[in-house]
Amino acid sequence: MKLQKLINELLDYGLKKNILDERDLVYSTNLLIDIFGIHEFERIPTAPRTVDAILEDLARLAYERNIIASDDFVTFDNFKAKVVDAIIDRPGAVIDKFYRLYEQSPHAATDYLYNLSREVNYIQTKRISQNIIWSHQTEYGEIELTINISKPEKDPRLIALQQLNPKSGYPRCRLCKENEGYRGHVNYDSRSNMRIIPIDLDGERWYFQYSPYSYFAEHSIVLNEHHVPMVINEGTFRKLLAFIDMFPEYFVGSNAGLPIVGGSILDHEHYQAGRCHFPIEKAREIRIGEADGVTVSRLVWPLSTIRARSFSKPALVKFAMKVLARWTEYENFELLLINKPKDIHHTLTPIARRENGAYVLDLILRSNYANDAYPYGVFHPHPQLHHIKKENIGLIEAMGMGILPGRLKKEFALIARYLKGEEELSTDPSLEKHLHWMKQIKETYVPGTDVDQFIRAEAGKVFSAVLKDAGVFKMDPAGGAAFAAFTAELMR
Repeated sequence: MKLQKLINELLDYGLKKNILDERDLVYSTNLLIDIFGIHEFERIPTAPRTVDAILEDLARLAYERNIIASDDFVTFDNFKAKVVDAIIDRPGAVIDKFYRLYEQSPHAATDYLYNLSREVNYIQTKRISQNIIWSHQTEYGEIELTINISKPEKDPRLIALQQLNPKSGYPRCRLCKENEGYRGHVNYDSRSNMRIIPIDLDGERWYFQYSPYSYFAEHSIVLNEHHVPMVINEGTFRKLLAFIDMFPEYFVGSNAGLPIVGGSILDHEHYQAGRCHFPIEKAREIRIGEADGVTVSRLVWPLSTIRARSFSKPALVKFAMKVLARWTEYENFELLLINKPKDIHHTLTPIARRENGAYVLDLILRSNYANDAYPYGVFHPHPQLHHIKKENIGLIEAMGMGILPGRLKKEFALIARYLKGEEELSTDPSLEKHLHWMKQIKETYVPGTDVDQFIRAEAGKVFSAVLKDAGVFKMDPAGGAAFAAFTAELMR
C-alpha cells in the first residue's frame, strides 16, 4: 500500500504542476508500475508533498525491494530521474511548447523550461539552497562567493563501485546532446529528466538547457550539436551576439579554449548563460575612445578586461577580432606575458549582453603560460592560495563569483573552533593546508565577534587575491601602464 500511495503522490504532483497531461495519466501510471515490478494499481487521493520528498521515498523503497542495488547518492539520483521521467512530456512536446511560448516572448519560453527543470528535480533546488553564499567588498568593487555543496561528497563505497565499472564511451561527454534521456550508471549521472531545446546560432545547430547545479540565476548551458573542442574565433563572437538577440534578457559567455584558463570542460564547445548580473558589470570603466561605431573602455578589475559597446554587431565582431589578433601575438617578458614559438598562450574569455539596446562585449585577456616557479600557471591561483581555491579560474570566477569547494564548509567550522580557543585543532590533518592562513587570521580575530562572518570575510580576501593572480596586467603601476599601452594600440 505504501508504494501505491507514493506512485499516486507522484502522479498527483505531476497533474498539479501541469507537468503531466491528464490524457497521459494511464500511460504514465503503467510506466511507473512497470519500474517497480507490480501488476495492480488503484488511484487513491493523496496530500501534496514536495517532489524531492516523494522521489526520496520511492528510491528508498526501490532499494529495500532490491530494484536498485545500492543506496549511494548516484544510484539514488539516477533512479529518481528515471522515475520522474515517467510523468514528463517527451522532448518533442517540450520543444513545441517552448517555441509556442517563445512567440509570446523569450521570457515566457525560458520561464517555462526553467520551471520545468526545477519541478522535475533536474535542478535540485533543495540541495542548491544549502549552498553558503556571501559577498565581499574589495578596492575594485563587490565580489560574490559560494561554497558549493549542492553535489554530495562521494563515500568510499561509491568510489569502490566506480573503480569496478569501466567507463563508457557513450555519451562522449556530459555536454553531448545524447545525454537527453540517458539513464546513467554508477560512473555517470542520469539525464533522464533533462529536456534541451534546439536553437540556431549563426546558421549552426546548437542546444539550450539548464545546468543542474545552478550556480547563479537561471544558469544555462548552450552547447554545440557536435562534440568539438572549445575555441575562441570570429564565429564565437557572432554566435554569442546571436544568442543575446534570441534571449535579450540573458548574458552569455564562453570559457577560453586553452587549458588552465579554460574551465573544466574543453573537449565540447559550449557557452554559459543566465538571467544574472555579475560583479564585473559594475566595474569602473576608463574610457579609451571610439572607432567605427564601437565605444571602448578598460575596466578597473583584477582580470584585465576590455569593454566594447556598439549598436552594430558586425562592427563589434570586427573589433573583438582585432583584440584577439593583437593579444594572441602580444609579449611582455618583464610581466611574464610569454608566447613560446610553438605554443600560443594567450586567448580571451568573452561575455556578451544587451544594455539599453546596444550590444556589449567584455573581453577578458587570459594567459595559460606556466614555468618552473608556477607549474600550475603563472596566471593561475598561486600555491599559497590553493587552500581556498586551486581549481581553474573559468568564466564564472572571472566575472567575480567564486565557486569554492564544498570541503570548506566542514573546514571553516573547524577553523572557527580553532579561532575560539581550541588550539589543538591546528594538528587536524584536514586543516594542514590552512595552517599558515589560520595563524595569520588569528592575529586579527577579536574574540566574541561573529566568527563565521570573520572567516568568510578573510576567505573573500583570499579569493580577491586569486582573481589578481589570474590577471595578466596587474593592478600596479607597471601593469596599469602596460594595459593602457596595449589598449591605446587597439584604437590606431
